[in-house]
Amino acid sequence: MSTTVASAPPITDPAAAVRIARASVAFGRKRGYFRLLFDAGPVDAETFAALAGVNERLARSWLDEQVVAGVLRVVASPDGDHEELLLPGEYVPILLDDHGEPEFEGARRLLGAHRDEVPPALA
Repeated sequence: MSTTVASAPPITDPAAAVRIARASVAFGRKRGYFRLLFDAGPVDAETFAALAGVNERLARSWLDEQVVAGVLRVVASPDGDHEELLLPGEYVPILLDDHGEPEFEGARRLLGAHRDEVPPALA
């Protein structure tokens, strides 16, 4: 199985790691990346880059930051040949500025059940 994202060197200062993760989340929210991930479902870095209209290097870098922050999950692709990245449903109301849209009802229930598991970058 090929890897979707590269490993980033660990940041040893927890407060700095949270600040960096929050900045990366803000970057993605501003550019609509989380909406794109919500609409597309699990994607690999190449597909994400094409959908977002960015080069693959930038896509991999941003996706890797989200994985390290605990915002995205790495899952096996349906064919099992590579990994894809998934936006967990419970984070959708936080990342997509939920204003009561019916499409987020299931995500709201998930968030309620998993509120204590939200990564610091989203808290």
